[in-house]
Amino acid sequence: MGYTHYWHRPPTIPDGLWDHIQRDFDELVLPLSDAGVVLAGGLGKGPPEITKDVIRFNGPEECGHSANEELMIPYPSNDAEGIGPSSTAIDGDFFGVGVTVKHRCCNGSCCYETFTLEKAIDDSREEADEDGLYVDYVKTGFRPYDIAITCVLLIAKHWLGNQFVVHSNGADAQWSDARRICQKVLGYGDWFGIIEEAIMEETITKAGQDDERPDERHVTRRTLTEYQPPEMS
Repeated sequence: MGYTHYWHRPPTIPDGLWDHIQRDFDELVLPLSDAGVVLAGGLGKGPPEITKDVIRFNGPEECGHSANEELMIPYPSNDAEGIGPSSTAIDGDFFGVGVTVKHRCCNGSCCYETFTLEKAIDDSREEADEDGLYVDYVKTGFRPYDIAITCVLLIAKHWLGNQFVVHSNGADAQWSDARRICQKVLGYGDWFGIIEEAIMEETITKAGQDDERPDERHVTRRTLTEYQPPEMS
């Protein structure tokens, strides 16, 4: 449980395309910092890694933001976007186990799960999906660095197209910050959006100690999509 982004990627990203992804994200680091999204290394200390082999970062462990003990398992409300203080973030209950928030914030540490996108992965560690892609994911706790993560995923989607599939717990509003900054700095972003579709998901239900039964439920799948802009006449 927790606010999560998922992506399906090829085992190796070609050199030229990786160069584009690395270069574009590198151009965003300073604008992101100016917007309040400070990045650190994978464990919340030191600088982020943006190299010929990997993009890896987290939020800073010692960020200087005020703590809020009520900020447990934060999840964005439908229109949540931007960054703000934890003292004004909470706007509801999240199924009795957490809280909903109206903007990104932290509980005194902006560090959460490490985001990693590698140029090449060890494809022996798991099976590929039906399209030959490998799945990865990150839970962000809707910390400020979530904006940087959505920027990387948007950039990768732009350059890799249908070879990079992004699903997200976030609705369209939660991707608005990434769209704006990518459009302003990189010249693309406006034509991205989240498509929602209802699907059936199979789960396993325990009916007894040794009796497991498949069960199905309706869920909403959200997919990042780049629309084709209309041709200029």
